[in-house]
Amino acid sequence: MLRGALLLALNDLRQTIKDRPTLFWMIIMPVGFIFLFGQMGGGSGGGKVSLTVIDEDQTYLSEAFAEALGHEGFSIQRVGPAERDSLGRIRRSVTVPPGFQDSLMHAQSTPVFFYVDPDASSEASVTAEMHIQRASFSTLFSLTEANPAGKTWASPTDPGFQQRFAEIAARPRLIQVASETAGRGRPVPSGMRQSLPATIALFMLINTTIYGAVFLATEKQEGILARIASQPLHRVTILGGKILGALAIGLAQAGILLLAGRFLLGAYLGNSLPGLLLVIVCFGLAASSMALFWGAILRRPEQVTATTLVVALFLGAIGGCWWPLEVVPQWMRTMGHISPAAWAMDGFHAIISFGAGIGAVVVPCLILLGYAAVFFGIGARLLRFSD
Repeated sequence: MLRGALLLALNDLRQTIKDRPTLFWMIIMPVGFIFLFGQMGGGSGGGKVSLTVIDEDQTYLSEAFAEALGHEGFSIQRVGPAERDSLGRIRRSVTVPPGFQDSLMHAQSTPVFFYVDPDASSEASVTAEMHIQRASFSTLFSLTEANPAGKTWASPTDPGFQQRFAEIAARPRLIQVASETAGRGRPVPSGMRQSLPATIALFMLINTTIYGAVFLATEKQEGILARIASQPLHRVTILGGKILGALAIGLAQAGILLLAGRFLLGAYLGNSLPGLLLVIVCFGLAASSMALFWGAILRRPEQVTATTLVVALFLGAIGGCWWPLEVVPQWMRTMGHISPAAWAMDGFHAIISFGAGIGAVVVPCLILLGYAAVFFGIGARLLRFSD
């Protein structure tokens, strides 16, 4: 029984690969969507906040300050004044001005300049500012302790001073900086944190339902399904093969986009890959069951294509694939959860945007499996093997 189902599924997957528009619909267009909307929303949204350190002083203490920033968890890019113009667009930067070390050694205040691009994530930038302040205090405290009171301050070029300073700077931080949203709200996913999961959910929904349902309608219309049913195959085997075929299309789509997002576009995938994969599988089962449903109730392939495309786009829109549900009123957010895409997006955001583990996706996955059971049950009951 399993072997027969797998053969039917492989046949559907083979037909999908042979279809000429597949390359465009499953790779080129969705990867373009991820990149375009990710850049419009503020970049990769990775696990570390990026920060460019423009060191115009080029001294021991300016380098020590840059190292302190690195200890704060930033993704640091250090450049000198000569390299500044070649960087292009900078989302966040700290500029250490000339005379930084001399001012500190003479107990004079010296500013550092924090720049934020208007399109950069506001939440990440606020957190970055707090960490920059802590790195500044850490550098000052290390400098003060490395020069005991009552003695002449040592030169920063002195090896003894540098050793004491490095030992003090390496001590565990006594002050911890944490950033979280107050009240009941939560940050609005942006950049790659929104565009990657949204594109995966939308195109999985579109391609899985269209290809799965079209193959089923075509086989009914051309009598192929009737010939398959005449073979010594149980009805459950045939239904299982159709579900697995559509699921394979969806999983292939998601796998391609995850790899492209991570290795081509630098997207952050969260701390729980098993949780992420669990959401993808459960959502794929829901989408493939919908393909069975549409293939059962619609007769002609062109009718299937038009209907499933419109429905998939609608469910994607109200489910948070075009814009985050966090930006719409509560009643729209509630209504949006009639779409399985909304539950998939809840699971994706829990892992990618909010750093949760696999436990946070249990409820969305159970609801997606409920959608799969309902659509599979209706589709299996209504499907006729011949037109």
